[in-house]
Amino acid sequence: MCGIWAIIGEQVTPQQQDAFMKIVGRGPDLTVLDEVQPNVHLGFHRLAIVMPGDTPSAQPIVGGGLSVVCNGEIYNHQSLKIDCPYTLKNGGSDCAAIITSFIKHNEDLKETCASLDGVFAFIMADSKNVYIGRDPIGVRPLFYGYNLNGSLLIGSEVKCIEELCERVEYFPPGCCATISLAAPSRPIQPQQYYSVPSIADRFLSIECTQTLVRDILVKSVEKRLMGNRNFGFMLSGGLDSSLIASIATRFLKQKPVAFSVGFEDSPDLEAARKVADYLKIPHEVLVITPQQCVDIIPGNPPTIIDSTPNIYPSVSEVVFALETFDPLIIRCGIAHYLLCQHISKSSDVKVLLSGEGADELFGSYAYMQRAPNALHLHKEILRRMQHLHQYDVLRCDRSTSCHGLEIRVPFLDKRFIDLVSRLPPTYKLMPMKLEKHLLRSAFEGWLPDEVLWRSKEGFAEALGKTDLGDILASHCDKLISKELYEQRAERFPDRTPETTEEYWYRQIFEETFVYDKMGHLVHTKVYRTAAWHRPDEKENIINSPDSENILDVKSDDLLRLRRRSTGSLGVA
Repeated sequence: MCGIWAIIGEQVTPQQQDAFMKIVGRGPDLTVLDEVQPNVHLGFHRLAIVMPGDTPSAQPIVGGGLSVVCNGEIYNHQSLKIDCPYTLKNGGSDCAAIITSFIKHNEDLKETCASLDGVFAFIMADSKNVYIGRDPIGVRPLFYGYNLNGSLLIGSEVKCIEELCERVEYFPPGCCATISLAAPSRPIQPQQYYSVPSIADRFLSIECTQTLVRDILVKSVEKRLMGNRNFGFMLSGGLDSSLIASIATRFLKQKPVAFSVGFEDSPDLEAARKVADYLKIPHEVLVITPQQCVDIIPGNPPTIIDSTPNIYPSVSEVVFALETFDPLIIRCGIAHYLLCQHISKSSDVKVLLSGEGADELFGSYAYMQRAPNALHLHKEILRRMQHLHQYDVLRCDRSTSCHGLEIRVPFLDKRFIDLVSRLPPTYKLMPMKLEKHLLRSAFEGWLPDEVLWRSKEGFAEALGKTDLGDILASHCDKLISKELYEQRAERFPDRTPETTEEYWYRQIFEETFVYDKMGHLVHTKVYRTAAWHRPDEKENIINSPDSENILDVKSDDLLRLRRRSTGSLGVA
């Protein structure tokens, strides 16, 4: 995990340098801010993972007239570096493959991004242009905006450019863009180089599918073990994180550490213990209290003293870290944030593997399993994948990065996504079968049966026998007076809070960020905008990608899907 930043069009001011330092927690090992072309400054905060030390894989990476900073990991970097005609400064970095691929593909940016197997957000410049690229799902974040002078600012998080810009936008996942240095203030025109396959055309037998799911996921985990820092797992005790832990443990020479968090009466803690015992790996448990979950939300943002960040303030600021007011993200993010804070303080683990993305790919959330039919579920899976960078991926990135940790998510490997998204939707909505039956059956023997075949519980709900949502709702009912709540539409006319809990998060958010600049980036209530909801039931529908995805399911579509997704299936 690293932090990148850029300003194109002017010299860096002290105020801009301070803004750049707001994301130093993403890379506490090295900070660089270089002018790589006239009025083109690239900034980099490094978290050393692949090779400790500052020299071999520092950034910017320079060669062939190009300079690049990248937050990411390129897993096929060695093959992309073969026969490079230039000697690159800092060429030991896996991210140097961005330059070598760009040269190999005759400066075709779309082909370059498509060739990268990994997660990344990069800013690259030569004497004529600035080039931007972001990984297919948006695992690594990237935002941009323009200041009053027309200069372009780009950064890994909203907080490092918001106060400098008139308006902040996210750079879309699976896209790239070229910005001419002759006219840097022109609107960015992203070009899409990747989209999640939308047609379910892999009509394989169940047995063949199980083999492919297992083989590709194992390879996805294996390639993400790149690096020589200590590895750990975010082990919730559920299926997804447990599977990732089981696979990775088979490849790591040094025993990884499993980390879990929950209330004292959490059912998931016991399940996590069983997994750790089964895998014979160390297991650290952080027991938290409901009061800690309440106290961690308001807090104060990290402070910077003599350019050194205090990334462990006594009262952390979850809303500041997550850059959202969506209640679902914040609820899940509280425990995630506390656990990452604990890991950073108490261990030498720097890289964490997690199970995010599986629920979206396999459509295993409870409301998704209640879809009217398999075609509706398929449409909802595609929609949820489109918004992952605003939900689970966002939570994972911000909760870990501010504590100097890196998160890796094998389920969101491009090859695994391409397989699972093209499977028959009926394989993900099986009557009388547990959710993710296909995934579970593909890994028989890899986990204890009581974990492998345990039904899904939400992360926030599984913290303990008392639902965290109920705890927070009760607290907010006392905190926000009836009179104040009744005036909520006057204070928050846009996306007016519907509960006192939402009111509290929104209040904190607007005390921390300028809503008019970046409130539009926050997607909310994704579970209430399902593909089978009527337009008048949908949230986020105006000027949103969802407005183009209102599903009209015809009976012949359902019949064709049913015929092609059942019975004897050949191997494609």
